[in-house]
Amino acid sequence: MIARPREPKGTPRQRALIEITTLVTEAPWRVHRVAELDDDALLHTIALSSYFGHLNRIADAVAVPLDFTVRHAPPATDPTVPALAPAPSHRAGEPVLPLARRPATAAAIEAWHAHVFDRDAPLSRDERAHLQGWVAAWLGDPRRAAPAGTSDADLRRLAELVTLAPWQLSDEVFAPLRARGWDDAKLFDAVVTASTAGMISRLHVALVAVG
Repeated sequence: MIARPREPKGTPRQRALIEITTLVTEAPWRVHRVAELDDDALLHTIALSSYFGHLNRIADAVAVPLDFTVRHAPPATDPTVPALAPAPSHRAGEPVLPLARRPATAAAIEAWHAHVFDRDAPLSRDERAHLQGWVAAWLGDPRRAAPAGTSDADLRRLAELVTLAPWQLSDEVFAPLRARGWDDAKLFDAVVTASTAGMISRLHVALVAVG
């Protein structure tokens, strides 16, 4: 059931959960209502899928191993798997299922967003704004745009892989930034910032799409 998410087994509700989780991960602009999940369950599924996708991208970037036993071991990472496709267009509008229906979740995400984006080191605010704008564009979120001006190709490439192909992250991706003097703290900040932007945009776009 887990190794082949496109061929899910289990109960109708389990298959619905897998379908929504897969769409939030791969194409949040295609998320839709399913009969097996009421609005509260659908909102909860979208929020959790966005959040765990964020955590998994950080784990991929630092190659952290599982430190606990799981019933279904995750498949081995395959860097030859193509990247996910970016959104074909922006998903404009307001969420029909607002995150405010889960006040604690909304407050936690707002606080985390402020922690990641409202600071000046190790990344500058300009670098953070670029990361947020690029990720939003790839995921079809029209609310944010990258600042005008010359973009950082090395940082953009890292953000693109964090967002669309975290399984392709490797030392080779970090090497150009390391050559410019970036240490582990700044590289980790870039990964966390891109991953946070992806969580927030996936969540917003998916909640707009269900309408």
